[in-house]
Amino acid sequence: MEDRGDKVTFGFAVIGCGLISRFHIGAIEEIDDAFLAGVYDQNLEAAEKTAAEHGARCYGSFEEALSDREVDVVCICTPSFLHASMACSAVEAGKSVLVEKPLALRLEDCDRLIGLAAQKGVQVGTVSQLRFAPSISKVKKAMQDGTLGRLTRADLYMKYYRSQEYYDQGGWRGTVEKDGGGALMNQGIHGVDLLRYLAGPVKSIYALSATRVHDIEVEDTLTAAVSFCNGALGVIEASTGDWPGAPRRLELNGECGVIILEEDRIVKWEVEGEKGFALYEQNEAQTESHRDPGKIDASGHVCQIQNFISALRGETELLVDGQEGRKALELILSAYASAETGRAVVPGA
Repeated sequence: MEDRGDKVTFGFAVIGCGLISRFHIGAIEEIDDAFLAGVYDQNLEAAEKTAAEHGARCYGSFEEALSDREVDVVCICTPSFLHASMACSAVEAGKSVLVEKPLALRLEDCDRLIGLAAQKGVQVGTVSQLRFAPSISKVKKAMQDGTLGRLTRADLYMKYYRSQEYYDQGGWRGTVEKDGGGALMNQGIHGVDLLRYLAGPVKSIYALSATRVHDIEVEDTLTAAVSFCNGALGVIEASTGDWPGAPRRLELNGECGVIILEEDRIVKWEVEGEKGFALYEQNEAQTESHRDPGKIDASGHVCQIQNFISALRGETELLVDGQEGRKALELILSAYASAETGRAVVPGA
């Protein structure tokens, strides 16, 4: 922390200087209560370049970053298989952590991280920036208010496209050990989180998966039938082999209305008894992440880091804490277990 006159600001270290780190760094630089203390990457050249571009310190090791007294929060932006171990090390060093999705690749690692954070009295957050879009907040309130009546269906469609070159880069994408899964784990986890957030917890899931297009170890297409605890039914469709890709679509149907989202935009809102509904004024940037992982809207990261800082100050709770990150992972792993066994799976059973 730094005392900059009339306010205390929080120092952030960004670990991993790949594509996603630029959204974290950009968000940190936009927030008055935050500053970039330094960066680290195993690729020292990438770290030095990033540090020079942003006027920050370049750490020579991960341990050096954790020993920096200016660092209050560590952003884990490394490949998925490193998330849990690096986050646990940061927590043991007394740092709060904001972990890119997924929180971990195994539920046991989530539990260890969450338990450590409780012992150390620090915060653990999982990046799910889509929850912070104004349109998502509006739909969440509608669901809480029962605007649609009893929910009948909740369907999630994520027909994305990724090239073979995307998987070949870095040597970890598309592998069981290091990526933990394919279209549902890597690309689909944000949609899965939104589905649970808006429609509620899942009672059971039955999934089929296949690798149809890419030379990878994990699925590039998956379809699942979902039963929700509130009685609604739905489907999840996820792929990375559907050229040219289509925006994520989430459809919520109830006994007296329907709300449909494409990416973070409300494209349909029709409720029985309402004379009409002018679509929510949406200022969200148009994204093309369904076909280009670099084309996402950075405003969600700004809002999520602002929420994180407010939680550090004790002003609010984290909207997406470690437990929330665990829930999304649990549903994905349940889908994989179903696809492997050919039977419906009850998450948490």
